[in-house]
Amino acid sequence: MANASVVHGDSLGDNSIYCYRAMLTTSTGIWLGDNPLHFSLPILLYQIILIFLLSNLTHLLLRRFGQPLIVSQVVAGWLLGPNFLGKSPIFDKMFTQQSFEQLGTIAGFSFMLFYFVVGVKVDLTMIPKAGRKAVAMAMCGTLFPYLFVFLAARAMTRDLPPQNPQSHFMLIFTDRWSVTSYAVLSGVLAEFNLLTTKVGRLAMSATILSDIVHLFVIACIGTFVTGFRRHGDALQGLTGMLSFLAMAALIMFVLRPLVLWLCQRTPEGELLGEASFMAILLMAVGCSLMGIFIGFDCTTGPFFFGMVLPGGAPLGTTLVERLDRFITGVILPLALALAGMRIDLTSLVNGKEWGVFVILIAVAVATKFVGAVLPCFCTSMPRREVFATGLMMINKGIHEVGCALEWIDTKVVDDQIYTIVIICILLLAGSTTPLLKSVYRPEDRFLVHDRRTLQHAEPDGEFRILACVHDQDNVNPILSLLEAAGPSSHSPICVYLLHLIQLIGRADAILIHYKLHSSAPISDSDHIVNAFKLFEKQFDRGCIWVLPYICISPYNSMHDDVCSLALDKNTTIVILPFHKQAIPSGNFISGGGHAMQAFTVNVLQYAPCSVGIIVNSEGPLQLRRVAVYFFGGADDREALALGARLAGNCAVGLTVVRFLPSTEWLVEGPDAQADEQALMRFRIQKVDGERVEYREEAVRDSEETMGVIRETSGQFNLLVVGRRVGEDSPLTVGLSMWSEYPELGAIGDLLASTDFGCRAATLVVQQQTRVAGDGTEGFEAFDDPPKAKRVNGQLDRLVGLQTELHSRFPPPSGSHTAHFKAVVAATLRPSPPRVKWFLFFDLIFVCVLVFSTGIWKDISSSALQISAMGVK
Repeated sequence: MANASVVHGDSLGDNSIYCYRAMLTTSTGIWLGDNPLHFSLPILLYQIILIFLLSNLTHLLLRRFGQPLIVSQVVAGWLLGPNFLGKSPIFDKMFTQQSFEQLGTIAGFSFMLFYFVVGVKVDLTMIPKAGRKAVAMAMCGTLFPYLFVFLAARAMTRDLPPQNPQSHFMLIFTDRWSVTSYAVLSGVLAEFNLLTTKVGRLAMSATILSDIVHLFVIACIGTFVTGFRRHGDALQGLTGMLSFLAMAALIMFVLRPLVLWLCQRTPEGELLGEASFMAILLMAVGCSLMGIFIGFDCTTGPFFFGMVLPGGAPLGTTLVERLDRFITGVILPLALALAGMRIDLTSLVNGKEWGVFVILIAVAVATKFVGAVLPCFCTSMPRREVFATGLMMINKGIHEVGCALEWIDTKVVDDQIYTIVIICILLLAGSTTPLLKSVYRPEDRFLVHDRRTLQHAEPDGEFRILACVHDQDNVNPILSLLEAAGPSSHSPICVYLLHLIQLIGRADAILIHYKLHSSAPISDSDHIVNAFKLFEKQFDRGCIWVLPYICISPYNSMHDDVCSLALDKNTTIVILPFHKQAIPSGNFISGGGHAMQAFTVNVLQYAPCSVGIIVNSEGPLQLRRVAVYFFGGADDREALALGARLAGNCAVGLTVVRFLPSTEWLVEGPDAQADEQALMRFRIQKVDGERVEYREEAVRDSEETMGVIRETSGQFNLLVVGRRVGEDSPLTVGLSMWSEYPELGAIGDLLASTDFGCRAATLVVQQQTRVAGDGTEGFEAFDDPPKAKRVNGQLDRLVGLQTELHSRFPPPSGSHTAHFKAVVAATLRPSPPRVKWFLFFDLIFVCVLVFSTGIWKDISSSALQISAMGVK
């Protein structure tokens, strides 16, 4: 017997008939003489394992070059195709034409589930919030490719294959390549941690707007025009349009209320029950079936159904926990590998035909790029952000691959055009993503030009704090710290409260001002904000303000929202909770695991101000006795400044313990002088011998340091220490070797260790590290502190020399001190190759300027004078 599979050609005008040998599903095993690889189920399992392993190995290699996951999966399929491993008889027998039907069915099912999950993650509230820039980007980025590709196809009609104009393929092609897919863009931004960036949010708003409009336009107008053209009857076109509207009405007024009812029955914080989850999944499959019946593909119905459902908890989180990894990790790679296996380079026989399509694709991409960046240019966006926005909008991926598979299955295109389309998708996805990562660095905007630290702040000025809270357990330590800071009308405190929520089940990161919704049930955010508002009411008006915000984003990019808010609000310090919670036994339980720990490290690295990490002890925290352990360095000076701020509260006692090394370990330099000046100022202004004390402890090594800390820590409620990462000292040598929490530094990690037995709360402080200004501390910190000191010293001497020259011979237009200093500082620190050339030419310009003014002879004497001053 033979099974026949008939594929009806839509545009090629033929019906292809393939005859296969009958194949059973399962085998009885090798011990009974069967070859399992002659049966459909073992072959399918073999293909799944092989594709899974090869795609992961390919991505392990390609991700080093900044390639997205979809490129690796399609390339893995290409390797299994007829141009590479498919030439081997072994692989050829495992991937027959008959097995492609099985993979094609699984591919369609995976696309259906994938688009349903993506639809649930869509946030429709972004549409009314989209600004004029996003609307203009959506319109220009869609209409420009439509217009210019249509005109280019008209101009090259004679060069197109004869079958394509008859099948209206150019209209289909233009429609698919003129719109940026929400599924593609959200996946790329999530993979490369760009969801929370300013440019990422703008591109997402424009994409969701164009996708929604495109869906309804094609569903209504497109079905009417297609039905009328095929049958020549307007009634047929009207029937197709009414069918889609009927399906949309069924989803909106029947299925959606049912799903909302199931979600309301789920307790807060829990996942959907098994019955509710399976019922929703069955509804999605039914929507796919309805869409196929009325002439759409299998993804339209599930995507629209998921789009009208609420994202986040509990539906979105349930889909992510139970379905998302299975789709993206197991069955979706089969679909993408199938697309790669159908690439056949030997089919590229007519260079004129596929060359025309390459030109049309280039026109579509170029005009879409221009249409997307044109509104950005008109609004004076920075050029890097404009270019990054254009790269995001022309990115191609899973949506275009699915369309190409549909075209080859329905014989809309032949193997030659299909191969060209997939290769163009690989080239676009493989080039735009690495280019985007190299061009757009959102952390660069956190490099500020002023000092935002406690040490440099005005003593009686407004104290701005960004307090980050993950859950209700973090509220009490921060409120105790605010109370100890002593807010008053002479020294007010402005608290920007930020509730951090992990993004699960949604694709759009959110940073918004908190608003109380009386109709909604009380949430965790309501409890947290209410606690801070009640604390605010305990003080007189004008002493403290609490301004609450909510941040919903993934942990790997959450630091961008925190740093953005700190930058916009000009805060002095960011307070972060430790990622572990203390329990009465003295141990810690993990709150957010490694993801929350990585978030803390990212904030420490990119924050535009100082950062404090509070490690709470078990039980309620009442700050009556505070100690500052001072070893030296910028972070310890910041901890001292915070302690001085707390000492302004008469109800708080402060003790500063300075650890002094032996005489042979004393180091002289600008940093040591800054330490002496800060301590002298503190002793003169704050120390009274009773409530505020200062004492020195002479220690020789880390063992004696631990002994002093163990002896004194039990006398205090809060211990304030500097992070001091990278600052080697004989007093702490060896402590960092066994560090469990590197974000706390050596001393902070010691105090947080359960083996040390410290019962007091700990506040680890890091002074602002990312600054670009005019002072000696106005440059980005180095990972190697001695190198930073050496570079800053060289920088001061060079700037002094340049200032001396300008004082004798003023430049024709203004002062170039800041520019000179920035050039020299960037030259002294390591730079990537593309930046070194720019700095090289810039230094040449400075040298030419010096020689052209005829003052080279005075440089020697000026340099000697300034060097002598430095020696003194």
